[in-house]
Amino acid sequence: MKKFFSLVVFFTVFFLNIGAVELNKFKIDAEKNASLHNNQGVNCLKERYYYGAIKEFEMAIQLNPNTQATAVYYDNLGRTYVIIGYPNKAQICFERAVIQNPLNFDYYLSLVSVYKKRGLLDFKLREYKLKKDNPLNKIMVGLLYIEKGEVSTGITVLDNFCHDEPDLLITKAVRAYIKQKAIKKK
Repeated sequence: MKKFFSLVVFFTVFFLNIGAVELNKFKIDAEKNASLHNNQGVNCLKERYYYGAIKEFEMAIQLNPNTQATAVYYDNLGRTYVIIGYPNKAQICFERAVIQNPLNFDYYLSLVSVYKKRGLLDFKLREYKLKKDNPLNKIMVGLLYIEKGEVSTGITVLDNFCHDEPDLLITKAVRAYIKQKAIKKK
């Protein structure tokens, strides 16, 4: 009887351990799933299935809410809202993209474009000029001036930013933008 009981205990423990190992093999990776939902959203966007794209981008954001990759998801969601004519919702998305990854120049360009569509250029220019605690706000000030048609002033502000912050990753993109605008101005 003792041997039988010992064998039962042994096999029970043995199979429970195998089961535990098997369960650990199937981990849910939210980050990977977020990327998959983002890619599905991009596919929906290409097919002009905007509702599906919005839902997929929202799922990606919910699965992976606080990383640099999330900025891409917000940007994609914002671009979708611009396409379907909701610049107010797009503005929120682009602002969040800038917060998640403040060194991506394209997010600033998208945000300024939405401000223009909403008629907020003057208001946002005043707002960003007051925010002197973050040097990246100079980018917004320069872009807002350019979007308002004050290209020389905007280029000067952006050039000053490049001079003050030569080592930031975004500086290279700002310099390229300045060259592009300077050529168009001539």
